[in-house]
Amino acid sequence: MALAFILPGLSSMADDQIVKRDGTVITGQIIGVNFDQVMVQSATSGGGIAKVPYYLSDIKSVNMATPAAVTKVEKPGVPPGVVIATLEPVVQQFAGLPVGWVVDAMAQLGDNYSQVGMLDKAQAIYNQIGQLYPHSAYENVAKASEAEMSFEAGKIDEALAAVQPIVDEANKNIAPSPTDGATYAKAFLVYGKALEAQKKPQQALEAFLTVKTMFYQNPNLVAEAEQLAKTLRDQNPGIGIE
Repeated sequence: MALAFILPGLSSMADDQIVKRDGTVITGQIIGVNFDQVMVQSATSGGGIAKVPYYLSDIKSVNMATPAAVTKVEKPGVPPGVVIATLEPVVQQFAGLPVGWVVDAMAQLGDNYSQVGMLDKAQAIYNQIGQLYPHSAYENVAKASEAEMSFEAGKIDEALAAVQPIVDEANKNIAPSPTDGATYAKAFLVYGKALEAQKKPQQALEAFLTVKTMFYQNPNLVAEAEQLAKTLRDQNPGIGIE
């Protein structure tokens, strides 16, 4: 991957910020990830451009705005082909960066691969999430996405069993961080779909509404939850939650 490649529109964005584990703050433009390093571009005092690599293992947190192109395809109803064409280069460029929108983009890419029958590519993306973000909240995204593949294959019990631990974890977390909330949302969507398939509409509705009220960080998932809840209510007049 050529780290000098910059997505259109990124060059005009505000500086990104990296906080290293030793407290050092790095500002500039993150232009890509290459194996275990992230490349940052910034202006020099002499008017030139410097590109400096930083080890991912030394990074505590990253503040980087979601690229406009990614935001556009987060909206419901975007054709899978458009989503895939938009997100493939983004994921190739930034996979491994410890920031929520990158993981969301990876999961969305995998979901759209699955929608068009590219199951091997979908599974590869979910595996990549687990490999690049081990022992982190982001692992839940990969597990929930894999569970959704099981659900789509008609393996309802398998899907439910896969997301149940995430749901249990979420129910114990009374003050989830934005990162935790974003990773729980996917699990609750799959959980709700599986419960609906098991003819448990009330519990399914509660799962969908939990995404809207508690784990609302990803607008695309919230929109999906709202649509699922509406369809469920239309099919079950008078249904509510206790």
